[in-house]
Amino acid sequence: MTEELRKIQAASGAVFADSDSGIQVPMSYGNDQGAIAEAERAVALFDRSDWGLIQVSGGDRLRFLHNQSTNEFQKLQPGQGSDTVFVTSTARTIDLATAYMTEDTTLLLVSPSRRQRIMEWLDRYLFPSDRVELEDITESMAIFNLIGPGSLALLAPWGVAGDRPHASHQILTLGEIQVRVAVGSGLALPGYTLICDR
Repeated sequence: MTEELRKIQAASGAVFADSDSGIQVPMSYGNDQGAIAEAERAVALFDRSDWGLIQVSGGDRLRFLHNQSTNEFQKLQPGQGSDTVFVTSTARTIDLATAYMTEDTTLLLVSPSRRQRIMEWLDRYLFPSDRVELEDITESMAIFNLIGPGSLALLAPWGVAGDRPHASHQILTLGEIQVRVAVGSGLALPGYTLICDR
């Protein structure tokens, strides 16, 4: 999918650059002011595939994440999510992340420049007896944001409701692709985060 998507983006005028995570991403289409206006007025699509996506699994994952960040993970249920801050032992911020709870994993959406640091930092606090597994699944996943007040209208035909809390999510089948659709655009504008296999 990535190569096909990059061809479509290039044909649309994308200018690419390496992100902090080393993935080529479109930095501009030469219409930045128009894109901002559309995001505020209707809807814009943003390729966020260079952001880190860490999968945390195992029976102790909620307790482990609860102890490593500022959120109360043990209260979250599958289909819920939340923003959380990973901090050092001296309360310095490592990264602001969004966590999505599934039946047997927690997905952490982290900043592109922090993905390796978060993986190393979490791994450092794992004990041999902890039932926790960490996996960086960034390279195998694609992440997009629909940003703007028109984003709900695009997703409503697939059963997305507008009254769900921030970071709540569900799996939808769009065409032949299963997509995790989460409430929140990552900005102070309405929207959704879409996560799927590349």
